[in-house]
Amino acid sequence: MPTLRAARVAGIVILLLLGLTAFAGSLPNPFPAGCMITRVLPNGLRIVVREDHSLPIISMVVVVRGGSGAGDMPGAAHYLEHLTLQGTKHYPDPLAPQYALEKVGGVSEAVTSRDMTRYQATVESSQAKLLVDVLADVATGALLNDESFARERPTVLSEIQGMTDDPQALLLNLGYQYSYRSHPYRARTTGTIEDVLRLSVDDVRACYQRRYVPNNMSVVLVGDITSLQAFSLVEAAFGNAKTATLPDWPAAEPASREIVETHVATDLDGTYQVLAFPAPPVSDLNGVVATDLLMSLLAGNGDGLLLEQWTKDGIQVYDFGAEFVSARGPGRLMIWALTRPAQAAKLRASTMNLLASLAATPVAAETLERVKERLAADLLMENETYSQQAAMLAFYEGLNGAVTLTRYIPAVEALTPAQLRAAVPTRPLAWVTLGHRPEEGQ
Repeated sequence: MPTLRAARVAGIVILLLLGLTAFAGSLPNPFPAGCMITRVLPNGLRIVVREDHSLPIISMVVVVRGGSGAGDMPGAAHYLEHLTLQGTKHYPDPLAPQYALEKVGGVSEAVTSRDMTRYQATVESSQAKLLVDVLADVATGALLNDESFARERPTVLSEIQGMTDDPQALLLNLGYQYSYRSHPYRARTTGTIEDVLRLSVDDVRACYQRRYVPNNMSVVLVGDITSLQAFSLVEAAFGNAKTATLPDWPAAEPASREIVETHVATDLDGTYQVLAFPAPPVSDLNGVVATDLLMSLLAGNGDGLLLEQWTKDGIQVYDFGAEFVSARGPGRLMIWALTRPAQAAKLRASTMNLLASLAATPVAAETLERVKERLAADLLMENETYSQQAAMLAFYEGLNGAVTLTRYIPAVEALTPAQLRAAVPTRPLAWVTLGHRPEEGQ
């Protein structure tokens, strides 16, 4: 999908969704042109509103451009996400902003990625003012005191340890670490345990002062609210926030022809491996769409061309997947699998042979149309609720502007077999194995 293409898709919904398509011959599009209204406040804050009065609910997201890949100290952006909820100017007690929303039946969450941090909450539309005021206080009035910094550190460390204990999460993190040579994208979004132990409260405060300014933020509102009401509430809550000079975003690192091969030994059964390939930035929408379609072709429904090729080559795979997360800078396409140690190297060769074949010969037109239908169905299913729509709009707003989403399905429809062929990577940037060495058991 535009945000995350994974290899597990509910294929049975495709015919249902195609039956709901408004116009014969076109793909369903949850984000048609004109579906949102955007305004920019004098202090630079961007506001995106999508009205839908079907239900008495509103979902809001505050997007801060500056996640783990923005160039701040490793781990600072994620630690800051935790601390902002531990007390603000108008809600000074730990988790008081969250509790204020829960008291009126609201739900909230926060997430840090490589390009941004997002704070999201959903409430009944009668609580629109409270919703805007609470999230504005988180974004512009966090206390970030010494006590909350010390209190939250064990929670942050526990989250990092949990990801380290998950072999799939660890494997993908290693794929980023070794496929980027110098760019901050190579770091984990949470930072490592060592990174967090090095952080001081002043480091986190500096990140807040640098990134949490109106000309570096956007507000997205979806649901039972008029654009005029939304603009009025947001301006009242955020309008006095002061702008600041923004630091430069890290430049894309030079392209490399070197393939990094490394092994991380653990006591896991079998061998996990990931092949990390270069992928386009979000500014290259056609490239992003082509990569999404390639993902679906390779691993969609868990029965794509990868599994077909591996089975043909006699390789037993216990688990596998693929991932491509749209990014502000050049991204990564990851293909990973779990095999017996003796078959790990064979799987790599089999995968590379498949990609070389796809790069040499365009897929059949009917195959491409089927994959396009699947991709559109996924996008529609993943944006059924106001909360899902707000999250998706906010994700793209944090990257390249929410309006990018209105161009996504048209770009899918227009993509040709030759464009898909050109998007197939044939040379990995990194091959990382985890667990038993590939040569063990041969």
